[in-house]
Parts: sequence; structure tokens; C-alpha cells
Amino acid sequence: MTPAVRRDLATRRLAALRLAPLAPVAARTPLAVVEHHLAMQAQDLSSGLWSIGVRTGGTVSDVLASVERGELTRTWPMRGTLHWVATADAGWLTALLAAPSMRAAARVLEREGVIDEVVERAGRLWTEHLTGAGAMTRAEASAALTAGGVDPSGQRTYHLLVRQHQLGLLRQGPIRRTGAGPASFEPTFVLAEGEADGAAGGCGSGSVRRPERAEALAILADRYVASHGPVTERDFAGWCDQPLRLVREAVAATEGRVRVETVGEAAYLVHADSPPAASEQTSPVLLLPGFDEWLLGYKDRSAQLTREQERAVVPGGNGVFRGTLVADSAVVGTWRRAVARGTITVEVTPFTRPSRALRSGADEAAAAYGRFWELPCTLRWVDG
Repeated sequence: MTPAVRRDLATRRLAALRLAPLAPVAARTPLAVVEHHLAMQAQDLSSGLWSIGVRTGGTVSDVLASVERGELTRTWPMRGTLHWVATADAGWLTALLAAPSMRAAARVLEREGVIDEVVERAGRLWTEHLTGAGAMTRAEASAALTAGGVDPSGQRTYHLLVRQHQLGLLRQGPIRRTGAGPASFEPTFVLAEGEADGAAGGCGSGSVRRPERAEALAILADRYVASHGPVTERDFAGWCDQPLRLVREAVAATEGRVRVETVGEAAYLVHADSPPAASEQTSPVLLLPGFDEWLLGYKDRSAQLTREQERAVVPGGNGVFRGTLVADSAVVGTWRRAVARGTITVEVTPFTRPSRALRSGADEAAAAYGRFWELPCTLRWVDG
């Protein structure tokens, strides 16, 4: 891949991901951001919250309020990984994509001694508990299992919660603050739409989408490509954990809204509504969370990272991504945060000596990070 092609792809992807430039104000609500992406990886809650915040320019309170209203939820629709989705999309998207991860999880459940009867019993116990309580934490979920005679030891509670999300019984509900700062939040679990009659934690919006398969496939291709493109078929297949034949079926279902474009010497999927290439566009400096769609949304990340940079972002290749400093459509460093006495410190490790412009842009990005968490934030440069 030539430097020109790499920059073209990265610049267009930043725009598709609503990172540079930001979308119009009306499209920058937490719900609008998540709906645009269809699903946003969020297994780490603080990382997932900032993935929304860096695109909205708002605060964590805005995101929490959207979750409280039942607009957004986290669930396991694909790859066995937590994602943000619009609550209205959680059911059909999980039904469409979760089968491969459910098959893999079945082997884990078997090793844990969790048979189908235990899964069904856990579902009944949690339904009874939530009908009165409305929402429960993981600890409360474990306590309900114990009270009903189901062993919650080890990772059983976690695996049972995942399975009940994939079966459509549960979804994640309001997020509780446990203090100040990015790590001070606790998720709760509620009955999903259609299971929540009489339960205080139910969405109750009546707006759940139930598309037929052809429409569901079209939505899948429309939103993934519009929010990530240009992408390859393998990027798409890797993102949704499906075979290439389903990806091609989904693209065909868009009836031409998703088309093939040659970039360099390779074929990419692009959306008819995608902005044109803007190679001269200057992007802002961004502090992106480690588990952001900027990297996690692609099987091939070579447009965003060299192999050497990827080793710095994912040290040891263990799947744990460090936060990335992005400037001029490229990853130029990594970062991490520390919180002490009500102040956030962002520690940035640049790949090369930072310019004055990069330092200024990083200061602005750190200020935005602090505003999101509603805490003072300072930035410190450290050697690699």
C-alpha cells in the first residue's frame, strides 16, 4: 500500500467514523452516533463511553442520560464482545449475528457445567427478580442465582448473563455512578423489550425494530459501510463475524447503495452517501480510546498503522489495545490516563518528537477529554 493510498483510506475512514470532521450538531447526540455505526465495540465501559463522547463533543452525563432513557444499551450481538447498539436494534442484530459466538460459548458453558436446564432456570430467576426490582447489578444477579439454588461460582454468572442477552431476555440498563472519573461506573441489567411488561427497568418505548431478513441484511451493510468505509469484504466479514457469502448477500440487498470502488490496486466497498475523498483535509488531533472502531472496525488496519506501530498499540499481540494519539489521519503515539485527587492526567508516548502543532492539538484533545468526564485534565509527554 503506497503512502498516498494509505492516507486516502485513513482520511475517508475518519470522516465515515464521524471523527474528522465531526458530524453536524443534530447528528451528534449519543443515539445518533451509535445508530450511524450500528454497533460500537465497548467491552471496556470507560473506553466505550469515550468512543461516543469523542464523536459528540458532549459529556458523560449526556451518554448516561441516553442509556437511562432506554435509547442505548450494551449487549453481545457478535464476536462474543460487548457493543453499544441502539436499544431498538439490539434484538434483530443479535438474532442475525450472534450464532457463531453462541456456538463457541456453548463449549465454555459445558466446561463450566452449565447445561441448558441451568440456562433456563437462570432466566426464570432473573425474570422474577427483575419484575420487581427493575434492574440488577452483576452482584445482585449472582445473589438471585444463589437464592434460587443455582451455583454462581467462578465465571458462571458472567456466562449466564451473556447467554441471556444473546437469547433476547436481558439487556444492559442504566449505568450507576460509583464515584468521579472514568473508572467509576457500574452497569446494570434489565429485561429486554417485550420481556419487560410490569418491570420498572424495561425500555417500554414500543420502538423496537423487527426487520425481515432481507431488510436486516441491507441495514447491516448500509450502516457498516457508511460508518467505516472504504472497507474490504474481509473487513466487513471480520467485523460481523460472518462468512463472505453473507457479506455479499448483504451488499446485494442494498440495491446499489453499497458499491465497489478501486483504491490503489484493491477493491473496496463504499457507500453512495459517503463523502468524496479529501486528501488535503487536515484532521484534528484526537485522543482515541483503545477499543475504538478506528482500529477495531477493520480486519486489515494497515491504512491506520504500520506493523511497528501496531506492536506499540497492541504490545504482545494480546488483543488489549492502548489508546491512540491520531493526527493528520495517522496514529502518532499512544496514551493512557491516571486519576488522582479529582484530576485526570493523560500521559502521551509519541512515536517521534512532537511538533509544536501536535503539542497544541494534543492539549486541546486532552481538554475535550476532561470536559467529557467533567473533571480537570492535564497532559504530560513521556518518552517511549
